[in-house]
Amino acid sequence: MSDEHRPGYYKDREGNWQRDRRKSPERRAGGGSAFTHHDRRTLKRRKADLEFLERETKMQIEDALEDFVAEHDAENSDSGT
Repeated sequence: MSDEHRPGYYKDREGNWQRDRRKSPERRAGGGSAFTHHDRRTLKRRKADLEFLERETKMQIEDALEDFVAEHDAENSDSGT
C-alpha cells in the first residue's frame, strides 16, 4: 500500500479518492476577501474611537447641564430673596 497524498482529496473506506469538500482554498484566496487585516484593525479603532467620543460627549453634556442648573438655581435664589 502506498502513502500517496493528494491535496484537496481523501481516500474513502473502499480506497477511492474523493474530493474533500471541507477544504476550499478559493474561499480564502485574495479575491473573495473584502477586508484585509489592516482594514479590520482600522475599523475596530474607528469603532473604539467613536465609542470613546460618544462617552466623552455625554459627560460634557451632563456637566454643562449641571452647570446650567446650578447657575439657574443661583439666579432664582438671588431674585427670590
